[in-house]
Amino acid sequence: MPNAQPDQSLHLPSLVIKNFRGIDELTIPRLGRVTLLAGKNGVGKTTVLDAVRVWAGRGRLQVLEDVLSQRGDTLNTIDRQGEQNTVIDWYALFTDRRSSTEIEVLIGSSSTTDTLRIGWQSGVRLQSDEPVKIEPDDFVKGAKPALVARVGNSTIYPSNTVNGSSPPPAVPFNVLGPDGPSDAMVERFWSEVALTSHEDQALDALNLITDAQVERVAALGTPTGNGITQPRRMTAKVQGKDYQVPLRTLGDGALRTYAVALALAKSTNGFLLIDEAENGIHHTIQPKFWKMVLQTAERNNVQVLATTHSWDCVKGFAQAANELEEVEGLLVRIERVPIGLRAITYDESRLDSIVKYGIEAR
Repeated sequence: MPNAQPDQSLHLPSLVIKNFRGIDELTIPRLGRVTLLAGKNGVGKTTVLDAVRVWAGRGRLQVLEDVLSQRGDTLNTIDRQGEQNTVIDWYALFTDRRSSTEIEVLIGSSSTTDTLRIGWQSGVRLQSDEPVKIEPDDFVKGAKPALVARVGNSTIYPSNTVNGSSPPPAVPFNVLGPDGPSDAMVERFWSEVALTSHEDQALDALNLITDAQVERVAALGTPTGNGITQPRRMTAKVQGKDYQVPLRTLGDGALRTYAVALALAKSTNGFLLIDEAENGIHHTIQPKFWKMVLQTAERNNVQVLATTHSWDCVKGFAQAANELEEVEGLLVRIERVPIGLRAITYDESRLDSIVKYGIEAR
């Protein structure tokens, strides 16, 4: 049975989010080595992943820009020369746009001192150490807003060092979205672990879910004649076949599983964030998939947070977590209540009941 207390060896043994995007306030008292977030569409599961991503980046400007631009939070503006520009809608970081200059985002663990706070600071421009008066609406005219990030007692302006203090180091993280991984993404992950034990482990993970026995995987660019070469794609050597087999033809689940296994290697000592983890994984494979995730996360010291709205995914996760008592896998259901959001945690003992009695926990 797992300890009822949060695992303090994790980067985030628990999670508190306030005033971040669509979340006014959410407390998850306990996170596991692998935490699966369930709940209805629109309840904020993906926003939780975004919050962890921002925390891991320690308020760095590039991470904030990536999150907002990927969520479509941009504005078209006209500069003094009449040129149209696309800028980040920084107000979208906050729950209440009307009072965003008066509130701050808070993301962190309830039991640590390295909580990240993001707010506005008058008179500071991100790209300069020299104070400049900036009003909240100045970004509409093309100026960046005066955002400031604080971690503990350190003040960090996301784009530069201030007063000789350097920002705390970021925690490594990787993100897998709900769409199927591209060959380019998988190649990037693969190139970082090729010819290491991590590559062998990823291959073992791939063979968990494929009918064919894959002996090797490589990124290849195929000449088509006349000096033209196709983009590189992930290609497999399949046992019994003396020709190259595109990995994608083995099924969406094969590419997805291989990408997750590679990302677990690339995320060593950090986070792996997976949105809609069930995508591409057949329901019969879910227990094997999650067993691989749990074991690899423990071996590589990766903290995994994933989202789902699939009962098959929840069931497969529960089965795998119950088999691996030495690795803490938790299911957290997020639901909307009259006072905001509530998190309900299911540890291994409660997960067993979910599987045995078919309890609805999505």
